[in-house]
Amino acid sequence: MTSSDFIFSQHAVDVFRGIIEDMQQVSLLSAEKVRTRILHKLHLIHHQPLQSSKKIELGLDGHFRVATVLHYKIFYKVEKDRVCIVDMLLDKEAKTVQ
Repeated sequence: MTSSDFIFSQHAVDVFRGIIEDMQQVSLLSAEKVRTRILHKLHLIHHQPLQSSKKIELGLDGHFRVATVLHYKIFYKVEKDRVCIVDMLLDKEAKTVQ
């Protein structure tokens, strides 16, 4: 499946900006690496939305999936001719730096 439309919810955009801004406070180089990795994963989702992800049931209508990149989970909805990025969350089960 190749998707023609790739849409971001305003919430997903705000969360992505927040992730990068938080990382910039720690390290500009780390923030750039995180940004690059997330954008690469989004590129892969756009071109092959059913690969490297898991189907999830949210109790809502639609075909929802989740993909993991670094310590973040990207939630998105796959429709006939588009992919909608819904949310990005920090994976609580990811190991923290101590």
